[in-house]
Amino acid sequence: MAAGAAAWCAAAGAATIDPDISARLARDIGAHRYPVIIHLAKQADPAELGKRFAEVPAAQRGGRIVEALRAFNKPLQAPLLQDLSARHAEEVNALVTVNAVAARLAAKDIREIARRPEVASIRYDIGLVAPSRKAMADPCRPARPTPRQRLPKACREGAKPATTVDAAAFDLALAASLTVQSVGAPQAWKAGFTGKGVTVAFVDSGVDATHRDLAGSFRGGSADWFDVHGQHKRPIDRHGHGTQLAGLVVGAGASGQTLGVAPQARWIAARIYDDGNVGRMSQIHRIMAWLLDPDGNPATPDAPQIVLNAWGLGDRAGTCDTEFARDLGWLRAAGMHVVFAAGNGGPTNNSSVSPANNAGVLAVGALDSAGEMALYTSRGVSACDARAYPDLLAPGELVRTTDLAIPGIPVTAAVSGTSYAAAVVAGELALLSQAKPKMAVLERETLLQGTSEGRPVLLRALGLAADGSAERPQ
Repeated sequence: MAAGAAAWCAAAGAATIDPDISARLARDIGAHRYPVIIHLAKQADPAELGKRFAEVPAAQRGGRIVEALRAFNKPLQAPLLQDLSARHAEEVNALVTVNAVAARLAAKDIREIARRPEVASIRYDIGLVAPSRKAMADPCRPARPTPRQRLPKACREGAKPATTVDAAAFDLALAASLTVQSVGAPQAWKAGFTGKGVTVAFVDSGVDATHRDLAGSFRGGSADWFDVHGQHKRPIDRHGHGTQLAGLVVGAGASGQTLGVAPQARWIAARIYDDGNVGRMSQIHRIMAWLLDPDGNPATPDAPQIVLNAWGLGDRAGTCDTEFARDLGWLRAAGMHVVFAAGNGGPTNNSSVSPANNAGVLAVGALDSAGEMALYTSRGVSACDARAYPDLLAPGELVRTTDLAIPGIPVTAAVSGTSYAAAVVAGELALLSQAKPKMAVLERETLLQGTSEGRPVLLRALGLAADGSAERPQ
């Protein structure tokens, strides 16, 4: 992870240049192009826009915020975009959730752009790598193609989409996994709280929508899947991590047990990593804008209520990086729960990672099988706002969930990590969002914090007794 903005190096003019790139620029007089994010000095005020749209229904508020951000950014970005065009910059993208422009530029151009009065900082557009796991081979792109090799029919031009998956439906009579039982979800289901009417967005490696336990809960609209790389038109996961997260939130019971905490919630997803398992920060900024208004129509109530993130800038634990602070602020202003995995940097103290340690984010650590904080959970205080870190804990050790599907077989896996604990909490928030739709985001999150003797915290938050019956007033 690059150092935070406070540590950036001063450039020749008013702008600062990220140290990840400034040393290279000092030596480079050639034509090599660097991916950068050029931040402008003037930024929209989240507090002001939040107040302006506070009365707009939450599912439409994000669209109105995006509309306002585009109007604010456009005239300020226009001169810079014109300059970049004259310099023949490559891969230029005007960002929305931050007033910034991403581009590939030569060293000479970066030094000159830094002198522009409206530019506040220039940051290296860091490449993020998916969690360690071998990627699934792409059958449409064989590693060693031969002249006579025939690609599968689904890969050929004009091929029809795969046939409909035999999706598993939620069955209240089916047993739940041990993890789901431990948080009290089956009792909540019996009381009518299954996540119905709630949408959860997964921001990770994608989701395998051919898995029987996940196929039926995909919201299914043309704008409900965002591959920022433009490589796949339908939901896919060539890595597996995102699919594992999804199972713990919305997984049904094709394997014989219900895997998700909120099995009747719907999901949408954005894919951070390309087919080589790499993504860039600027692409995540674009995903954040999509989350606010998936179909690009402010009048459509299509924003998710919960955003689950299991990614980070995490090679420098214990530091604060605010690259995404504004993006996350807009999500909160739009009425969304912003859930992050706290990171697996434990047992080192003060090992928080960004953006999970940013203000306004719900950072989730893992509990082990004994109900104690898992050794690997990042902990201490947040390097950004000094709050106790993580914000709460949930089961995250050897939890059973969905994995990349084999046709006709509902594959599952036992996994460990704070990513999976965060998924459990996202599922709990889906149940709470259904039960208490008018409650403020912070209030719902506060209900899940602390302990509850004799029953899971989720049941206390829902006002249910240990057996799932309505809690009697004292």
